[in-house]
Amino acid sequence: MNSNFNISLFLLAAIACLSEGCCPERFMQVGRRCYYYNSGKVDWHDANRACQRLGAHLVSIHNAEDSREVYALWKSLVDADRRDDRDAAYWIGLNDDRIEGFFEWSDGTRLGYSLWQRGEPNNTNGGEDCVAPRNDGRNDFDRQRWNDGTCTDRKSYFCRRSL
Repeated sequence: MNSNFNISLFLLAAIACLSEGCCPERFMQVGRRCYYYNSGKVDWHDANRACQRLGAHLVSIHNAEDSREVYALWKSLVDADRRDDRDAAYWIGLNDDRIEGFFEWSDGTRLGYSLWQRGEPNNTNGGEDCVAPRNDGRNDFDRQRWNDGTCTDRKSYFCRRSL
């Protein structure tokens, strides 16, 4: 009886997944979005290519809710002792790699919202073309603020795709 119940639950979940959509293997579903987090440290271009190979893009953040969602997910996945480390943040899809000063999302969506850290973007020493949260400040909101950095810096990253 118990095995029939388990099989029934599995079939119901499979039917729901097929009718409403579900995330691919290794992705986490949050609402109608699928996230993939890689804690391995890679440069921005490698992270971008890895996301594309997965049929996704580095995350784009279009409002405060997007930012909170991604940051909360990141906090839930990293060791507690790394949550306050300024250098432990993750790549997002924002960059001005093509045209200096013209920031765009790697998924082609429009930049209509920004959450820059004070004094950013500053392109210090030139070549700061890729963006990550700075993970610096007194609270979670401040830690979500963005910093332009060198694309060759090595960070973890988030990919996102829709269901």
